[in-house]
Amino acid sequence: MFTKKIILETSDDTAYDYCGLSKGDDPVRIAICDDEEHIRKSLRDVINNYNSLPHDTQIKEFSDGEALIIGHKEYPFDIIFLDIQMEGMSGIYTGHEIRSIDKSVIIIFLTSHQQYVYQSFIIEPFDYIVKPVDDDTINNVLSRALKKYNDQHYIVKVKWKDTTHAIDVSKIVYLEGRRRHVVFVTKDSTHECVGKLDEYERQLAPYGFLRCHIGFLVNMNYIKSIGNNSISTIYNHELLMSARKRQDCLKAFNLFLTKYVV
Repeated sequence: MFTKKIILETSDDTAYDYCGLSKGDDPVRIAICDDEEHIRKSLRDVINNYNSLPHDTQIKEFSDGEALIIGHKEYPFDIIFLDIQMEGMSGIYTGHEIRSIDKSVIIIFLTSHQQYVYQSFIIEPFDYIVKPVDDDTINNVLSRALKKYNDQHYIVKVKWKDTTHAIDVSKIVYLEGRRRHVVFVTKDSTHECVGKLDEYERQLAPYGFLRCHIGFLVNMNYIKSIGNNSISTIYNHELLMSARKRQDCLKAFNLFLTKYVV
């Protein structure tokens, strides 16, 4: 369930492996944030008993939003179960703070009152669970969340000279084409390989990558703003955007954002 492999054949007869492991080399990390201990325990028990849970999944509990935000900044979570109504910092505010630094994390709200659901649309939650929670509902939401996680995370192997790097596609901010080379840029590193941007565009388009210029392919999860002739990322990269592509980029980005709204 959590493995797939795609071979990309390049024009110079070199094969590049795309090895998709849903979690790469890292464990799936799940956070449960609720100020009621019995709710946290119930959720943890159901998650631990889920029959398709990856064996090295890590589950961490938080009783307040501030602690969750700190924990997420130190070591990001992949899936977060977040109570909307908590003492102190609300789940809405907590979710907003987390979403402002992480567009890809899967947030599942817990709530006793459905009217709060509408206030959370701006946070782009994956789903909602109405209390009191039941095992079937949790299992259903968790199953879909893990599928989304699997779809978001696969590994691209980038080989340059005698070194091969495995990069989680969800961490790629953008790709830059330089003649017959492609540079992969993440938040913390850059890697280069022989290839053409056109080939990666076809493979990565289903995963939220947008061709904004002949020389750039950007991950829409990291777009901060689209200007007249450039795109800014949340890490303050400024990427060129072709004037003739601007309307298509705006349309694609708006469509991409609507997929996160329930």
